[in-house]
Amino acid sequence: MTNNNGLGNLDNLFQSAQADGLTNNTMDLVVSNLNGPTMATAVGTPLSQLTSNEVTLAMNIIDMSGSMAPHAADLIAAYNNDYLAAMRGSNAADDILMSTIVFNQDVTLLHGYMPLKDVPPLTHTSYDPDGSTALYDAVAGGLTNMVLYAQQLRQSGVMVRCIIIVYSDGGDNASKQRAAQIRRAATELLKHEIYTLAYVGFRSGGINPAELRQLADEIGFPDVLAAGLDHQELRRIFHLVSQSTISMSQQGAMPAGMFS
Repeated sequence: MTNNNGLGNLDNLFQSAQADGLTNNTMDLVVSNLNGPTMATAVGTPLSQLTSNEVTLAMNIIDMSGSMAPHAADLIAAYNNDYLAAMRGSNAADDILMSTIVFNQDVTLLHGYMPLKDVPPLTHTSYDPDGSTALYDAVAGGLTNMVLYAQQLRQSGVMVRCIIIVYSDGGDNASKQRAAQIRRAATELLKHEIYTLAYVGFRSGGINPAELRQLADEIGFPDVLAAGLDHQELRRIFHLVSQSTISMSQQGAMPAGMFS
């Protein structure tokens, strides 16, 4: 089975993934999302253009539902100035490939994995909140994208670390896929220790830690952080994620979690 998204022969990747210990819990999710929107341009950087044999894949999955509209300008500024710019200026910049997904009732891959210097900033065109929240569909697509690209890298002798951060201000109300299947895959991926799965829960009012933990647990994401939606909080969160990503790319997984 071949494709046009840069991943090469998918049958070979599936066999390699199973040889590395990935079971049907993960592969069923991958197969069901092969034709999804996150696979169109999954690879922004061909293997021949990699400059390091140790790579960190950083994926952002960002809520773009209508409830985020009042905070769009602040989120765009924080993403561009406190996350992307910080990582570009770090010593680890050459070892990080980044991909970003936004979602409302639809899931949109803004760009496949590419070097930080080539990553486009968010704009009011690419981030324009409206509609409902297909969080499960977005996470399932993001996991599929990352699992296959990470497997391609590992198959080629590249050491890889994988970080997925979900940012959302509420629960799912529009997905076709179920949380349980995502949770099973996430639980398996975490056993391989190269994956970090984190959930940032936005709230414009009071934050209920128990509710936030439940939302993260539904999809099997163990690292959880509550955040407000004002300008300063968004700057703090995106700066924290940038610094954690840089540290993990240099040192490996943090035993106490990404937000320790």
